[in-house]
Parts: sequence; C-alpha cells; structure tokens
Amino acid sequence: MGHRFRIKVYDNKPQSLCYGCKACEQICPRGAISMPADREGFWYPEINTYLCVDCGLCQKSCPTQDENLMKWLHPMPSTVDAAWNRCLEERLKSTSGGLFFLIAESWIKQGGIVFGADFDSELRVFHHGVGRVEELKNLRGSKYVQSDVRDSFAEAEKMLMRGEKVMYSGTPCQIAGLKSFLGTDYDNLITVDLVCHGVPSPLFFAEYLQWCGDKFGSPVKKFLFRDKKRSGWRAYVSIILKNGLHKSFKVGEDLYSHHFHVGNISRRSCYSCQYSRGERVGDITLSDFWNSEKYYRELKKERKYGYNLVMCNTHKGRNLYEAIKSGVEFIECDTKVAVSGDVRLRHPEEAPDLREEIFELLNDREQGFDNHKVRQKQSFIRRLVPDFVINVVREIQAIR
Repeated sequence: MGHRFRIKVYDNKPQSLCYGCKACEQICPRGAISMPADREGFWYPEINTYLCVDCGLCQKSCPTQDENLMKWLHPMPSTVDAAWNRCLEERLKSTSGGLFFLIAESWIKQGGIVFGADFDSELRVFHHGVGRVEELKNLRGSKYVQSDVRDSFAEAEKMLMRGEKVMYSGTPCQIAGLKSFLGTDYDNLITVDLVCHGVPSPLFFAEYLQWCGDKFGSPVKKFLFRDKKRSGWRAYVSIILKNGLHKSFKVGEDLYSHHFHVGNISRRSCYSCQYSRGERVGDITLSDFWNSEKYYRELKKERKYGYNLVMCNTHKGRNLYEAIKSGVEFIECDTKVAVSGDVRLRHPEEAPDLREEIFELLNDREQGFDNHKVRQKQSFIRRLVPDFVINVVREIQAIR
C-alpha cells in the first residue's frame, strides 16, 4: 500500500485553514486524495504519494487559495430584503422565513435539480440533489452540523454538462469549493449561500445523539435544531425518540445547541474564514436578518414566525428571486442594516476559550457529556420570570 502523509492545504496555506469541502478529493484524476476525519471529527485531506502525479488540480480547486477568493466573490448589493413566505404553513416549517423552499420549488418546477443538506438514516448530515418538490422538505430547515458533500460536486458537474439546471445551496466555503471545482460559472447553475455561524463537528453531534439515546432510554429518531411549533420563531430544540417521546429545550439550553451558539465546537477554519464578509460567493444569500426591527419597526410583528435576509448578489440571483415575488411579502432595506446586525457579514468570530477543553472532553470516554456544562448568564430577575410572560411582553411590543 502506498505511503500516506497528511498534507497542508497547499504550500502557501496552513492545514488549519482547510474548510473540508472535499473539492480536492473529488477533482483528483488519480484518486490519490482521501478525506479522513481527525480526532475532532472534521475531514482533512491526505494524499497517497504513490498515486499523485503533481497535476495541480487539487490546488486549483481549493477555496482557501487567494485567486479563488477574488475570482468568485461578488460585490455587496446596495439594498437587501427582509422577506417571508406568504404561506404561513410553509413558513412555520422553515427555520426563518421560508424563502429557500419557495426558491427551490420554483427551480424544480422549471425542470431543475436542487442540492442541499439532508439527514441520512443514521442522522449524519450530507449533501445530495433532489428533483421533486415533495423531496424538498428534507432539505428545508437549518442543520447545525458540517455537511459531508460526498461526491455532490462531481454529480452536479455531470448534470451541468448535460445541460440540466442545477441549484446548489450550502455554506459559503462549500459554494466556493463547488465553483473552484467547476472552474467556470455555468449559465444553468445557480448557487445559494447562507451567512454561516460556523460548522460544528459531525463527531460531536453523533456522540451527543448517542448520549441523548442513553439518557432518555431510546435512540434518537429525529433532531430539530429550531422547532417553531411551541413558540414561533423563538424556537426550541426538539428531540424525537424512536419510542415516540418528544423532548424540547429552549435554544441554547441543551448541550449541543449551547456549544454551537457560543462557537465552542466549530471547525478551526471557521475562526479565520475568508468568506465571513459582506461580499458573497453565492448568487443569492439567505439568512436570518438580525437587528432589523431596530430600523424597520413594521418587522417586529413578523419576528414571531421568522423572516429571511435576502441578498441578490448577481443578475441570475435577482432574476430568480423576482420570479417568486408573487409568493413573498418583503420590505426593502439598506444593506448597511444587515451588515451592522450580523458580525459574520463583517468578519469571522474568534475561537472561544473553552474550545480546546470541549474537544478534550469529547475524547474522554469516561466523563464525556456528563462533564459538559451549559454556561448561561441570566439575571436573577430573568430566572424568576416565566417564559410565557416574556413571550407575552414581546408580542405586545411587536404590535405597537
């Protein structure tokens, strides 16, 4: 068997900047690159030097490279939209305002294929393409785990070369990886990126699911990272067990969502991400629209059910968005409001002090999750006030 060694991303970039997008693995004509997971559960490239012929395709496809960053970034639009799906049922099934479903549904009705993040039978998150509207429900909703793109870049390329219409949604680094893998911007391709908080460890999530199953006495069947059923957009994490039991926690108060929201379990490259900026790599950017009610008071009453930030970064993105406007309620906003409200449209977030400790505990099988703590800071008065009172006050504020 050929000798293997862990490679740096490339000569001018350290390994810690690797996004794990797997573009290099998919483009290698010799199959010389594999992407095993490290002890934190993140994928990094390894090369078999007996198979490598130094063709350089892996470097050309890598989104960490400066030439790829400059090639694929689009200028910020001067205006953005706060937008939501007019269909309340679809909006409630979505994490924010339900715009992804509308856009993807329109694309499929035009004969296109939509790639996005889904769960497999073991609740591992992965990317694949769907061609039917009824399959979109599996791609809808936030999945706060790094998605394994597997061979979806290569699959998308084959479809594009056959003239099929392809939509690919993902994190900015995944979209940059796809475009660098393709090497050209196909007319029949549209990309949708999100404003990313960081991609958590698949290993951490798998271990957490196992821990939950042991704690609650039944394996986890379904995990909803932001479930609107109990309290609208002020969402809950919901864990559905195979024995039929349903456990709900306020977002940030179960172990997994807490560590995600404070940034403890993200990939190392997330803390220096070149794509945490206002110039976007996707044709359309979809996200929550933080802090917008401060400037547009009419949005307060819409926060209960959620709405999206929509950035149209190219003519292709604008044209597709305009095509679905009949199903959308929206308010046009200044882009500066979006940038001021979300640090990830300005720069990446710093690595928390607890990150290393968290992953050390992950690999400590004797203590594991039982030694993790949810470290929330709340005032004494806030701890005394029931949640339903807080929600009523917020609703009154929203309709003023």
